[in-house]
Amino acid sequence: MTQIKERAVEMIQRMPDDSMHYVINILKNLEEMTADKDADKEQAMTALQNILRFKGRLPQDFDEDKELAEAREEKYGNLG
Repeated sequence: MTQIKERAVEMIQRMPDDSMHYVINILKNLEEMTADKDADKEQAMTALQNILRFKGRLPQDFDEDKELAEAREEKYGNLG
């Protein structure tokens, strides 16, 4: 066990039993946040791999600014 975990266990052991429900709630929330980070990281890596699959498929003369302007015009027309 790492020193930080040992310190956490020592702190928990010193706390009164009637405060344990707070500790459990905090630990549960931390655990869920960590699980979400792992899932988010996995999802981000999958998305990156999907994007990289298309690398080099655009024509050499592709103008992203022009494409963006045309897409905005098509979607929003002359709202602005």
